[in-house]
Amino acid sequence: MDAEGAAPGAKGTDWTAEQVAIVVANYFLMLERERAGDKINKADLYRRLSPEVGRSAKSIEWKLRNVSAVLEELGIAWIPGLLPAHNYQDSLVQVVEAQIGLHPKILTEPVVVQPRFTSAGGPVLVPPPAVLNSGPQDRQPALRRLIGKYDPAARDELNRSLGRAGEEMVFKFEFDRLCQAGRKDLAKEMDWPSDRGEDHRGYDIRSFEPDSGEERLLEIKTTHGHARTRFWLSRNQVETAAENPSAYRVRRVFHFRNGAQMFDIKPPLDAGLWLMPDKYVAVPR
Repeated sequence: MDAEGAAPGAKGTDWTAEQVAIVVANYFLMLERERAGDKINKADLYRRLSPEVGRSAKSIEWKLRNVSAVLEELGIAWIPGLLPAHNYQDSLVQVVEAQIGLHPKILTEPVVVQPRFTSAGGPVLVPPPAVLNSGPQDRQPALRRLIGKYDPAARDELNRSLGRAGEEMVFKFEFDRLCQAGRKDLAKEMDWPSDRGEDHRGYDIRSFEPDSGEERLLEIKTTHGHARTRFWLSRNQVETAAENPSAYRVRRVFHFRNGAQMFDIKPPLDAGLWLMPDKYVAVPR
C-alpha cells in the first residue's frame, strides 16, 4: 500500500500533498451536491481526476473512502457508496479539517432528516460491538484533536432534528416488531414521552419484549457516525438506568444516513460503555 492509505496494489510513488488536497476538495464538492439532492457519478469523477493527479481510478476511490472514514469519526454522513476505509495518516486528517472549514454547512442537518437503509429495507438491530482492550485516548493524535474540535457527542446532543428522527425510526421499528409477533395489544401500549417534551423521565420510548411482554424503557442515541461514536448521557438517564436495571436499555442508532443500524446496552452501563465525566454543575461557594 502506498502512503496515505492508497488502494492495495496501487503502483507509483507516495501521494503528494497537492494530490491529496485535490482529491479531498473534490470529495467535499461532491458531498455538497449529494446533500442538495443531485445524482453523483463517482466513476466519472475517477476518470476526470486520474490524469490530473496521476493516480488510478481505484487508488482515487480508496483515497475518497479514507475521507469517508474521517467523516464517520466526526459523526458526519458520508457519500453513499464510498464506504469508510480507515487506513490513513494524520496528514489526511489535516486536509479534511481544512475542507470542513471551507464547507461548514456539512456540520449541520437539513430541515427534514430521514434515515437511509440498506437492502434490508429498514433499520437493523445488531449485537453491541465487542469490548476493546484500548480506550478512546488511543486514537491517533490528529484525529483526537479533530474530534475534540468538532465533538460528535456535543453536536448530536444539540441536533434535535436528528434526535427526533432517530426516536421516530425506533418507535416505528418497535411498533412493527410487536405487531409482526402478534402482539398488537402491546403495540397499543407503547409510549413516546419525549415526543411530548417529557425528558424528565430519563428515557425516550416505552416498549415491550414481544415474547415475554416485559417492559423496555429505551433511551435513544442517534448518530451518523459508527458504532463507537461517543455520545452523552445525562445524570438523570444514568440514574434511571440504575433504578430500572431489567427494563432499561440505551438504544444506540448509528450510520443513520448510511444504512441505519442499532444495538442495545443494558445496565450496568459501565459494563458496556466507557463512562467519562465531561461536565460538572458548578455553584459558587
